Amino acid sequence: MRVILEIISGSTAGRKVRLDAGQELRVGRTEWADLAVPQDRLMSGVHFALQADPSGCYLTDLGSSNGTQLNGQPVSARAPLQHGDEILAGETQFAVHIDPDARPSATETGRGPLPLPGVARRGSDVPGLGDRAAAVPKVPFSVEPCSTGLVLCRGNAAQLPPQELAGLLARQLPLYWIVDFRKLGLPPPATRDAPSYLFSWLPPEAAAVSPRILAAAETDHWPVLIAQAWGSDAVVGLFSRQSRAELVAHLQDAARVKGKKGAASSGMLGFCWPSVMAMLLACAQPALVQRLLAGIEAVLVELPDLPETWQLYGGSRIVQWLETLGLQAEGDAVRETQG
Repeated sequence: MRVILEIISGSTAGRKVRLDAGQELRVGRTEWADLAVPQDRLMSGVHFALQADPSGCYLTDLGSSNGTQLNGQPVSARAPLQHGDEILAGETQFAVHIDPDARPSATETGRGPLPLPGVARRGSDVPGLGDRAAAVPKVPFSVEPCSTGLVLCRGNAAQLPPQELAGLLARQLPLYWIVDFRKLGLPPPATRDAPSYLFSWLPPEAAAVSPRILAAAETDHWPVLIAQAWGSDAVVGLFSRQSRAELVAHLQDAARVKGKKGAASSGMLGFCWPSVMAMLLACAQPALVQRLLAGIEAVLVELPDLPETWQLYGGSRIVQWLETLGLQAEGDAVRETQG
């Protein structure tokens, strides 16, 4: 099977992208989409997806703000596509061309095969990174040792947005987020797994509005979410090889303040907020930091007084990780942390 999605309206009319059976294409306004239409102000960052398999081609709306229409009708569930169907997303019209007898091949865009569903994306296939993941410019970052024993790497969010950095690092370590949706005033995204609330020991009505722990693999929309939330003191990124269940249990236990004899109390340690997490990682007692970061190899946060930057805390290896991605370490502290 061969499917060609063609843009038939707007300034990019005539542009075509091809996918074969077993491939998926995400379309949206931002570079987090496989096919970006940046001039469409009514299109969501990642708006809809096409999935092709031996049984056919299917359209899925990805929780877009203005919805997706198929032949003039709103799409509310995964919808099968036929040759000649038309899709409307935002202000842009698309046409679907399907050849069921074609053999699989590279895409017409010259980008090679699109990522297969269910297979972890790497390199330039990390969601939303496009070609940038294959060769990151020499973005500079500073390196500072902390009294807690950690290393702090800091970079300019305008040169490399935090969601792009997170996507690049996720090529090496699984990525999780702690997000306070109540603070953001945003509804939580639909996920495949049951919600994991950080303050799980509170009464149900309180626990249900506490910050949530999300695995990046749970939702395709996390890059757009982080881009919107950065600067709001509401998101913390964690990189860990633990299973989701192990990490959630560890974070829930760490968030609950213990009494003098080790008994759990109703108090909470608010490391879910960047302003608190950054202070702990930079200045707290090393033993507390070691317990908090057990099984966690790096933490990505903002600073309230420096929202234009990202801060990455971890062991000395994080300097090498960033340099492997193409970033450029600066300052004398680099020699101290690697020495």
